[in-house]
Amino acid sequence: MGETKDSSAFYYRVHSPVVLIEYDAQSPLAYGNKSSDGGGGGGGMGGPGGTPTQQHIHTIIRTPNGNDYGIDLLKLHLENDH
Repeated sequence: MGETKDSSAFYYRVHSPVVLIEYDAQSPLAYGNKSSDGGGGGGGMGGPGGTPTQQHIHTIIRTPNGNDYGIDLLKLHLENDH
């Protein structure tokens, strides 16, 4: 979903019973001040409501049927490695 130019922000999701992959461009949170007018301390989109860019990316790769959601990793580590 999104534009197709090399510089564009976009989103994609591949979802099956075996794998879930997401790539999601977000708006930059706090690069300099919250003004996007270019003045002051470097500017930035200022977070929510800003324009997504390739500067702030969220990704996820999961195995939906691999029982990896909500696992207590610390507990698992302590049980297996201590």
